[in-house]
Order: sequence, then C-alpha cells, then structure tokens
Amino acid sequence: MKRIGYIYEKMCSPELIREAIFKAARGKRKRHDVKRVLADVDKHVAIIQELLEKQEFEPAPYFVSERYDPHNKKTRIIQRPKFFPDQVIHWIVVLSIQPTLMRGMYHWSCGSIPGRGSGHGQKAVRRWLKNDRKNTKYCLKLDIRHFYDTIPHDLLKKALRRKIKDERALWLIGEIIDSTPVGVPIGNYTSQWLANFYLETLDHYIKERLGAKYYVRYIDDIVIFGRNKKQLHALRKKLFAFIEEELGLEVKGNWQVFPVDARGVDFLGYVFRHDYIKMRDRNFLALTRQCRRVKKKLHRGDEIPYRMAAGLISRAGQLKHCNSQHIKHRYYDGIKEKRLKEVIRIESKRQLRAA
Repeated sequence: MKRIGYIYEKMCSPELIREAIFKAARGKRKRHDVKRVLADVDKHVAIIQELLEKQEFEPAPYFVSERYDPHNKKTRIIQRPKFFPDQVIHWIVVLSIQPTLMRGMYHWSCGSIPGRGSGHGQKAVRRWLKNDRKNTKYCLKLDIRHFYDTIPHDLLKKALRRKIKDERALWLIGEIIDSTPVGVPIGNYTSQWLANFYLETLDHYIKERLGAKYYVRYIDDIVIFGRNKKQLHALRKKLFAFIEEELGLEVKGNWQVFPVDARGVDFLGYVFRHDYIKMRDRNFLALTRQCRRVKKKLHRGDEIPYRMAAGLISRAGQLKHCNSQHIKHRYYDGIKEKRLKEVIRIESKRQLRAA
C-alpha cells in the first residue's frame, strides 16, 4: 500500500486549526477555559500554528479520574487532556489522518468510527443469522484484556509508519502516544482512532489468513461465526497466538465457543438468535425502571426532567430493533411519547440559544 505524505502542512493550516477548535469545543462551551479560547479564536489559531510549525508541542499532564461504568460493572481510569492546546491538537491530528486510517479498514469494524456505531454491527449479525443458519451455527466470542491500557507504543508507531511517511506528522502523533508510559489513554480523542487502527492487521488476518466468513468487531469485542466447534477452536488457537505474538496483547480469559441457538450471542446491547432478537437483560431492567419513574411523574402531574425524557426515548429506541412487542405493550405504551419529545425539543432550543 502506498504511504501518504504531506500531512503536516495540512495540520498547520489556519482553516484546519479553526475547524478543530470548534469541533473540540462541542458540548463544552460553558467551561471557562473553552470560553476563553472561543472569545478570540484568531489569536489561538495563531498560537497553535506557531507551536506546530516550530514543532514545540509538548503534551500537558492529564487530569486523572476514576469512572464507574454501571453497564459493564467496570471502574475505568479516565485521563482527560487540557482543552488548549492539547484537545485541539488531538482533533487536528484526527482530521488530518482520518482519510488515511479509513483506507483498508475492515467494513465490519465498528465503534468510534463515523457511521459505524453499534447499529452497523447489529445489522451484520442480524443478516448473517437470518440468511445462513449453516455457517452461523456456532459462535466464538472474545475480547482483549485491558485493551487501551496495553497497546505497545513501539508496535503502534511501526504500524503507523506503514501508512504514513511524513516524518513531522509521525513526530506529532508520537508525542501524543508517548504522553503516557504505556497504552493509549481513555480520554484522548486520538485514542479511539489509534486503537481501531492498531487492530486493522488483526481484521485482515482473521478474514484473509484464517478464512472466517462471518466476523464482526466492536473496538476489542470480537464475534466470529462458524459451522462447527472444531473449526472455531482451530481458528481460536491461531488467533490467540497472533494477538499475543504479533500485537503484544492478551485475550481475556472469558472467551467462549458455543451454539448460537442454545445460548444466544450477547453483543451490542442485544441477545441474537437465529429466530429472534431480544434486549439484553440489564438494558431491559433499565428500561422498566425508567418507565416506572416517568409514569409516576405523569401520574402526579410533575414536570419531566430533560435527562429523564431523553434517557427513556433513547432506551425505547432499542425496542425497534428486537422482538419486543410484549415489552412495549406492557411497559411503554402507557407513556405519552409526544410529551417526552416536547421536553427534549424545548431543552434543545434553550441550549441552542445559550450557545
């Protein structure tokens, strides 16, 4: 594959820097540090342009915090960079190299990619199970242990050199990568792109070398279908060796090979079987709790808060993509959806005026 050059000149252009400032500021305009930058955009464009042209950018220390994810029951370490200039420069990097990273990207690599969210992966699994029972009888499901935290810097940089030949661009990306001693930090906008890119060789290995017909990946969650257990176990052994030896990563110990119809494939918020799709149990429980809270508010004649309305509308949207008529009828049909949407519309207009 031909390597791409002349990226750094694009990174230094005032137009791209300005675009990056406004994109990095989305959802943060009330913060004092963001307001200060937006109050004089031209001045801050010039500062970043000079930093880049002189190659003087040094990542600032991160703001470190812990965040508990109730859905996955995990505590994650979040390393949040300063807004200026760090977050802006992260956006500059992604805007510059995104077309390059998208070249050669596996079609069913999902998550943190524009247009390829969970719905993209759901569509693949739904179609494969419906149209080819024979070759989707069994499933291999696995994920990578502490994926973001364990990506080796040297191997990541080596992979980037196979696509990018611009030394100054590689220097800037390297500065961001080396801003932590190991892995890529959850909190950097660049991390999701670099993490997805790092597993591109894995995607090609699974499809081209191992010959997997049906394979989908959501960040580091991997699902592969096959016609029998023996075939999938043989594939698994080669796959594990590649992940450990070539990528320097480790597969989590909870991997599974199982018959799809006996257990269902718990993936992307749903449990998939050949004949039907149901909502994941914890998502169903969250939906029923949200419905009860809203119904109590409606019964008492209280105002429904924006977050409550938006949360329930979002959760109810999942019902459209699974076999859920009974759930919808029992829990959701008694709620006036128009009222929820009105609450969201009023708050959205208020936020727009404030911006």
